[in-house]
Amino acid sequence: MRLTVRAPGREIDIRLGQNSTAALRAAEATALRLLAALPGEQPEPEAPFGFTLDTDTERAAPDTADDSTDTDQ
Repeated sequence: MRLTVRAPGREIDIRLGQNSTAALRAAEATALRLLAALPGEQPEPEAPFGFTLDTDTERAAPDTADDSTDTDQ
């Protein structure tokens, strides 16, 4: 029988040669005790979803705008 317990940055893998409920309970208690004793990675906080927009183009002031589309000339 095999018991694997995982947490962020930690993993406990126990293999048993027995096939009994009592052995499984003892292995589970041992795995949880070892898992609590091991230093683990702190989970990274989830970054909020979002986006940003940026542009390098600036709008010209209205009094300096180019009127090259005028065809009245």
